[in-house]
Amino acid sequence: MTFLTPTFLAGLAGVALPVLIHLLTRDRIRRVEFSTLRFFVRTSGRVLRRKRFREMILLLLRAVVCGLLAVAFARPLLDRPRDDGLEVVSARTARVVLADVSASMARGDAPTWLRTEAIAALEDLSAGTDAVALLTFADHVTVEAPLSRSFRRAEAAATNVRPGDGATNIAQALRWADAQLRRARARTREIELISDLQRSGWRDFRADFQLSPGVKLTVRPIEVGTGDRGVAVQGCSFPETTVLDREPRAVTVQLVNYSDEPRQAVPVRLKMGGSEQKREVNLRGGGTATATFRRVFETPGDHRGTVELAGRPAFYFNARVIPKIKTLLIDGGPAAGGLSDAAFYVETALAPGADVSSSFERFTRRVSAVAPSDVADVQVAALVEVSSLRPAVVRALDGLLQRGGGVLFLPGEATDAPAFNRAFADVAPCKLRAVRTGRLLQTGGIGASLARIDYEHPIFEVFRHPRHGDLSLPKFRRYWEVTDSQLARVLARFDDNRPAVLAREIGAGVSMLLAASPRDAWTDFPRQTTFLPYIWQTLKYLAARTEERTTYLVGESLPVPAEHTLIGPGGKTDAAGRFAARRPGFYTLQDPNGRSVATFAVNRDPAEADPTTVAADEIIQAVERPAEASRLAVADGEDDGPDRDDLGLWWWVVVAVTVLLAAELLLGNKTLRH
Repeated sequence: MTFLTPTFLAGLAGVALPVLIHLLTRDRIRRVEFSTLRFFVRTSGRVLRRKRFREMILLLLRAVVCGLLAVAFARPLLDRPRDDGLEVVSARTARVVLADVSASMARGDAPTWLRTEAIAALEDLSAGTDAVALLTFADHVTVEAPLSRSFRRAEAAATNVRPGDGATNIAQALRWADAQLRRARARTREIELISDLQRSGWRDFRADFQLSPGVKLTVRPIEVGTGDRGVAVQGCSFPETTVLDREPRAVTVQLVNYSDEPRQAVPVRLKMGGSEQKREVNLRGGGTATATFRRVFETPGDHRGTVELAGRPAFYFNARVIPKIKTLLIDGGPAAGGLSDAAFYVETALAPGADVSSSFERFTRRVSAVAPSDVADVQVAALVEVSSLRPAVVRALDGLLQRGGGVLFLPGEATDAPAFNRAFADVAPCKLRAVRTGRLLQTGGIGASLARIDYEHPIFEVFRHPRHGDLSLPKFRRYWEVTDSQLARVLARFDDNRPAVLAREIGAGVSMLLAASPRDAWTDFPRQTTFLPYIWQTLKYLAARTEERTTYLVGESLPVPAEHTLIGPGGKTDAAGRFAARRPGFYTLQDPNGRSVATFAVNRDPAEADPTTVAADEIIQAVERPAEASRLAVADGEDDGPDRDDLGLWWWVVVAVTVLLAAELLLGNKTLRH
């Protein structure tokens, strides 16, 4: 038990007051012998004993009333366990100190001011009477010292607090602090936020949270000098997963200048595989620029890269190069013993000739001969004019999508729409409705062309560059009109606005459909120079999703299979399951035999370099309830409330005093003075 106003406990000395009054005012009896009273000795003795017993009870009642009055004014509070098993802490003032230890707090003198403010937030509290908790936060919250009336852990944590590498999340930290204060039974409940108030750290607030009624938020802003503003890496575009084809790949670094002064000839270095490339960029005040490097990946596997600014690592990445893509080609078109025309064009695109290095290892099956085992080891399956497959094979295709593979549908003349819709309802991006005929061309012939192409998508990205092919040249004499495509993304349309290329994410993979068969009777697309890069880009995109991510941010979880070991910048870490990265750098995953099987690159959140701040009043007004709203919330029972528990116990003491006074009055009236 604790007391909100323990000074009133001095009133317990009033317990002695009734005893003192009794001693000072008691009767002075002088014994006088009367002969006539000798017959009443026994009777008067019984009356006297009864009178003395009542007087003792009256004295005890009056002393207890004086003591309970002192206890009532001291406002007693009881510590009791909550429903979740945590102890409820009773105190006069309960305060949670939130210390920002994100990467942005490492600039300038911010670390020193952080410790100073954390220590200062504890100075006006009294151990034993008040309760305090210290929480540090970045992308996650750590309870350095739980809410307690003992300050030893909080004081030690305040002197040792220092910034880390995580991203700022103020909203999450306030939720945690509010949860800590729900353990408090106190007249005053406070949160003190110590932070540089970075604007990016407030982006997760969704206006769906307010502090509990009666909780007051105080902000202690940390000023970071403008001298710490400079050039930083805002992002990096690189081939996270690519196929071994020995083609140059672009690594583009996005830079931003957070200062108002222009920066000239800023050196940017790319270190990769023992080699180094250098670029110089110019940035105007508050402006952005890019530095582009080109790199040829000669071997499969993980390729680590580091971008440096001012001689220090600014961004880590890992480009994973996978060997030839295992592709299953299922031919459902009409054929006289060999491949159908449509399947022939697709197969030729996958293996154009001995003088062209292909990125694909193909397996071709007729629709009647394909088995579930054929799908087990491939990364992509292409279905050419296929109407249906055996249920076991369809389930295998679904499994391929679930594990991150891809399926490409090329429906055509031999495709039966009702059968297709029944068989592939769960694995196709849409349903087929009817075959349409292209419009009559002024130049002669009939055909529709591709329009409204999403050139930002990876399969079309290569075509947006000059002299890389014109996708509007192929003509489609016939094509499928599709339906039920609400769950799919339309990547290209025909010139009559009907969908031409659709993609839908299913599980970890992607199902894609080109609404036309690559046979001569339907289109001249296979005879255009754009057909081969289109097929290659599509299948590479579908296959690349089978690979896990290679680049993460600090605070994100890295996948660590059972019995594997993760070796990071800080040394060995054994953590099967999900391991949250806490430092930037490279992490190597080793199998039980000690062989390296994967590399993960971890970076700080680029937003941590942005010095833009949010106003303290904006945060307070967003989460703190007005005084009137707090009173209404308590009245409505919205909060189990420190004062509600306090007032309840206080009133029980008052009720006890009232009952005892009533008993004293009744007993006193029945007790004769003489």
